[in-house]
Amino acid sequence: MADLDLELVRHALSVARQYGFAEVELGIGDQSFSARLDPAPKKKSASAASSAPVEPELLTITSTLVGYYREAKHPLKVGASVKKGDVVAVISALGLTSDIESKHSGEVVEVLVEPNQPVEYGQALAKVKV
Repeated sequence: MADLDLELVRHALSVARQYGFAEVELGIGDQSFSARLDPAPKKKSASAASSAPVEPELLTITSTLVGYYREAKHPLKVGASVKKGDVVAVISALGLTSDIESKHSGEVVEVLVEPNQPVEYGQALAKVKV
């Protein structure tokens, strides 16, 4: 009997994001997985982008797993600078901790979680101005 493994879930989420799906549901035997995905940002046309004033782009740092949010050695704070690859949070689940690295460089403009708060996979932790 096949198992619902992590690689299958990752592949399903990747395909769903690639094609703009809002939800993913998987099931094999008595195992199941479901997730809601944030909508992808809409792309602006070239003419609209050239006439509008340029605003800094805000990107989101998200949780890569389910667990409890813990502050990293250098916690997320509004106004703090982060670089791509910096450990910005720790997620604790089942007694194990995993580091969350920033995928963006910039300035933290909003922190969306509190220490010890439960977080879901893909949940926004902070917004960064690049």
